[in-house]
Amino acid sequence: MNNSWFLGLKLFVIDIILDFFYWPIWWYTTGLKNSLLFCGRQIKEAWRALALGIWLYNMFTPMYGDRSILGRAISFVVRLVVLAWRLVWMLLWLAIIIGLLIIWLVAPIFTVWIIMEHIEILF
Repeated sequence: MNNSWFLGLKLFVIDIILDFFYWPIWWYTTGLKNSLLFCGRQIKEAWRALALGIWLYNMFTPMYGDRSILGRAISFVVRLVVLAWRLVWMLLWLAIIIGLLIIWLVAPIFTVWIIMEHIEILF
């Protein structure tokens, strides 16, 4: 048998075994960090896409320069309704992102549990 081929096969098998045991460590350290950064970027992008900061900043600014009391009242009510609608969308997106993060955290544990249940059924 060729010595270099055997050495390559040995390193390949050792690499697979070490990766198998390192995977849970990666999942809950580096993978979790990357997942949290992804969630933070998604929330920040949703905030920007919905322009919530701009809507909050201009909440009491009269629309179309109408500075009468009725104009200010209508402007405030319209902006309040639009802001409430955008906040609902933001909360919905936040719930989805948090749900994905929870799935990320629970997926390996759930997978191992399912595998153990099926192994128990087989034997």
